[in-house]
Amino acid sequence: MRMASQTPRAERFRARNVICTLAALALVLATGWAAFELTLASAIAGSSEQADRRLALFDRTLEAMIERFHYLPATIAQADESQGVLERPDAPAVRTSANGFLSKLNETAGADELFVMDSRGSVAAASNWWTLDSLVGQDFSFRPYFAEAMAEGSTKYYAFGIATSVPGYFLSQRIEGPDGPLGVAVAKINLGEIEANWWRSGELIGIVDVNNVVILSTRPDWRYRPLLEIDSTLVAHTASQQRYGDNGIRNEGIVRDFWPSRGAEMAFLHSGDPETDGYFLYSELRLPTHGWRIASFTPMGPLFRDAWTAAAAAALGCAALVLIVVLLVQRRRILAQRLAEHERLEQRVAERTEDLHTTNEQLRAEIAERVRAESDSRDAQTSLVQAAKLASLGQALAGVAHEVSQPVAALSTHIASAKLLAAQRNDREIGGILLTMDKVLDRISSLTGHLRDFSRKQTQVEMSCDLSPAISNGLDMVDHKLKRFGVDVHYARHRGALIVPANPVHLEQVLINLLSNAADAMEHTPIRLLSIAVVAQGSRVDISVSDTGEGIAPADIPNIFDPFYTTKQAGRGLGLGLAISYGLVRDIGGTIAVVSRPGRGSIFTIRLPLVVAAANINEVRA
Repeated sequence: MRMASQTPRAERFRARNVICTLAALALVLATGWAAFELTLASAIAGSSEQADRRLALFDRTLEAMIERFHYLPATIAQADESQGVLERPDAPAVRTSANGFLSKLNETAGADELFVMDSRGSVAAASNWWTLDSLVGQDFSFRPYFAEAMAEGSTKYYAFGIATSVPGYFLSQRIEGPDGPLGVAVAKINLGEIEANWWRSGELIGIVDVNNVVILSTRPDWRYRPLLEIDSTLVAHTASQQRYGDNGIRNEGIVRDFWPSRGAEMAFLHSGDPETDGYFLYSELRLPTHGWRIASFTPMGPLFRDAWTAAAAAALGCAALVLIVVLLVQRRRILAQRLAEHERLEQRVAERTEDLHTTNEQLRAEIAERVRAESDSRDAQTSLVQAAKLASLGQALAGVAHEVSQPVAALSTHIASAKLLAAQRNDREIGGILLTMDKVLDRISSLTGHLRDFSRKQTQVEMSCDLSPAISNGLDMVDHKLKRFGVDVHYARHRGALIVPANPVHLEQVLINLLSNAADAMEHTPIRLLSIAVVAQGSRVDISVSDTGEGIAPADIPNIFDPFYTTKQAGRGLGLGLAISYGLVRDIGGTIAVVSRPGRGSIFTIRLPLVVAAANINEVRA
């Protein structure tokens, strides 16, 4: 069943591959053909334009050369020597004068031949009278340039020279006499120089006359051959005029056929030379003044080669692009197959490892639970140790307070008796000393009271107190240390009452701890300034205690409120002040935080809720 289901799919895949291959092949061929046509059409257009420019240049060169001699027939016809030799042909002196005139004129003009014909077509005088092939006495009455000039006054005619065997272009002008035409003045121009210049240019060019016969060409074998095949009547007519020499012309032309192609005219040459015959781009320029056409033949071989090269390059480029697309599609297909196989493998692995994963998760959960239990156990043990330490400390403080309270009471009684005795004796000096001792004793009594309060288990009783007296009492308690260290105190006191929900004794304990620590931190610093700032905002108040001491290292800040953690020297502290302060502030719903810059001091900020707030501030410096 599986093989049967895969067979139609494989057949569809093969059919799709065949269709894609044929489509790609058609695309490559179409691209090559389009490149061939575009390149060939562009090359033909460019070659045609270039040929037209060359033909225009050749035309200007030809016209310039003919124009050099255009004045000669009229000059000869108007000369007295020409008139005289036609009126008195038997006078030797007159004939000699006419021959000399023509020879001298031709030395300046540079034409091939100059001669004068009488009314019967016989040459009466010529510039080459003294040469072996002299034209004097020759009968050219059959030449069209004689008959047409006698009839029309002037004409132009190209023909093969019978006497000199040199072809030329004949310019003729009728010579008028008192009683009518006397004859014809003729100037023969040799266009061989033009032909030689064209040959040196490397172009395949020819001049075609009114009979469609090539009279000048860069290919000598084309001369006096028709461009296309002509009929026998025209061949016989030109032979009677001896226009193309004694041999005449052949019927077969040098071009087999003309046809339009890609906006230009094509020609197939079959002149008999296998090396040059073939397909050519044909261009021509008509010269209506002379009845001629200048024909240009540009070989198509280089143009075809360029077109085939462009077609091959385009086809190869298209084939490369198709190949790249095929490779990309194939790669995508392979990647898709690999991805599908990978997904199937992952699914099988996931199915097989599901139980293991579940077991692993359970094991991890048990391990995490045990780790948490061990951590909680260590925390509880640490808390018990700290609680035991605090309990021992409380008992010690209670003992100290109890032992000190009885001597203090006895001293208080003795001082009171001494004060009465000093009053009876009116001894002011002793009275002052006793008064001072009484104040010191009151301070000792107050301290022992605080120790008893700390060691005694406190009951949670809702109390409130004014913040300003608590701060003042705290300053009084550490005043002796501040004066001993030389600390300046800056305290911005609030004028109105700031009532906070706190036990005044507990609040004073917190402030005393902060103020005492600040004084200790500034013991060895050059600048000793203690600042206390109170800022009430809405329903809370911030008390900031800042110093210019040594500061707290960043590594110590996270543990600064832990019990028995201290940064002071051994014997200078137990590490309980900040821990106790943290607990007292937390119990009344407040927070305490520290910001320290090592070497520049620390700022402890207590934030407490307010019961009653006032906004007046008065600065006091102690």
